[in-house]
Amino acid sequence: MLTETARSKGLRKFIPQPDPYAERYGRFTLTARDVEILELVHRYRYLEARHIRALVGGSDQQITRRLQGLFHNKYLGRYARRERMRLELDPGSPLIAYGLELKGARAIERHRGAAAVPIGVVPEPVRWKKDYTRRTDWFLEHHLMVSNFRCVLERALRETPDTELMTWNQGKDTWFRVPIPGGRKTFVRVAPDAYFVLRQGRQVRHFFLEADRSTEEHRRLEAKFIGYWRHVQVPPDLEGGHGRRRVNVLFVTTGERRMSSVIETLRLLPKLNRDALGGRGLFWFCCEPRYDLAASESVLGPIWRSATETALSLRT
Repeated sequence: MLTETARSKGLRKFIPQPDPYAERYGRFTLTARDVEILELVHRYRYLEARHIRALVGGSDQQITRRLQGLFHNKYLGRYARRERMRLELDPGSPLIAYGLELKGARAIERHRGAAAVPIGVVPEPVRWKKDYTRRTDWFLEHHLMVSNFRCVLERALRETPDTELMTWNQGKDTWFRVPIPGGRKTFVRVAPDAYFVLRQGRQVRHFFLEADRSTEEHRRLEAKFIGYWRHVQVPPDLEGGHGRRRVNVLFVTTGERRMSSVIETLRLLPKLNRDALGGRGLFWFCCEPRYDLAASESVLGPIWRSATETALSLRT
């Protein structure tokens, strides 16, 4: 069921206007599309307005108006970097993200309960905490980087009927730790930003996603590479105990210079894994500007590269 905690972690959000301001939208009644928007934001956790417009049917103007109504009626929260909320510090329109508020979470819970009654099933619980509305700038920007990749991918797959997104998972369920051989038993802990599976015909491919915002030092990058390499060598009990047959780790960086630096770190790292399980080609790299919503199919195309190859595609 719905859970809420009250621990504060530094609020970074716009404050809705007083209640009478919402009256500009008339008597606000949730529609099926509003519930779809709330479910979408809950699924992604944080989204920009452009992402919501790209994934929800209807005119951009209509969806923008519904987002305004959902915000002023306290179903959704708006978030931005604090300095972007002061134009004298950073002029220009702020990048605004939307997140679910308690009222929105309760609305989803009611809708799921009503939909479950006629078919006699237990509704899926709404996993939401008050902590989700209290995050720092870096957390929000990092999460939006993951959301942007996921949104572009889902848009691309809508136009690619032969390829299907079978699984997308974020959070602690994707985290793992692997033992490092040696005289003293040690472990490397890895927390992927996401894990997803694509199926094209009979071919199934597994991917880990790392959104790199240039905040991790050289030593931490090396530990990630080692952790993923060991994880592939000693995989968990998947696919009948045979492990993942095709797996890649996707590193998305903010720019070309950072991507080159991360690739160079990988090149200088001594090879740890057995040849039968793949080499440095396990890791693929791309910078975020190479794909966007306007040309979403680009994310599936030959924009990826490894330490030794270029023009790699998620569909090959």
